[in-house]
Amino acid sequence: MASKKKEKTEAADWFDELDEELEKKTEETFRDLGERDSKLAELNQQFIKDFWRIWIRFEKINVHFSMKPEYSSFAKIKEFPENWKFKENFDFTNVRTIRLMDKTQEENRAGDTLLIDYYTEEDVFKVGMFFEYCEGETYYKYSGWKRIYARYMLCEAEFPLKDKDVDEFHVVLKDVVKAWYESHLKRDRNIVLNHIRENYDKIEEYPE
Repeated sequence: MASKKKEKTEAADWFDELDEELEKKTEETFRDLGERDSKLAELNQQFIKDFWRIWIRFEKINVHFSMKPEYSSFAKIKEFPENWKFKENFDFTNVRTIRLMDKTQEENRAGDTLLIDYYTEEDVFKVGMFFEYCEGETYYKYSGWKRIYARYMLCEAEFPLKDKDVDEFHVVLKDVVKAWYESHLKRDRNIVLNHIRENYDKIEEYPE
């Protein structure tokens, strides 16, 4: 009888020990995820603000961009477009892409895009900034004509970004936006395209 009680006690002790380890792992995971979401929200808030300010600057010279996420989802507008603030209920943690796309039809600019992307590469969560544009069209035997897009890597860092990483993103952002803006002022798309080609690496081509 005593032996059976001992077996039950040992079994209970084993599970209690396991249960304590699992509870500890649960708390650690939730804490890590909470910290990651907090840093993700803070970073997205910064980048969305950056992109919206760029949108406003180009709008002043009558250059129209589309933006993802749309301003109607994240901004509470008092006086369009500069007097605004973030909506309290916007979920910054769910944003995985922030995008500015040129809608200008002249010089085939439509589709020229500046974007921030989050992605996992070799089990490492990263943040990248890219510039994409259409290089032309190619005919495919079974699907017809398709536009061929080039993607250039502007900047990349492992998440969570350190202060120096954020500073680097802003340096590159300023560099590219200046060339993009000048190309619109002078109505010469090659200014921005040549700047991208000469200073950054093409990492991908894809049809669309």
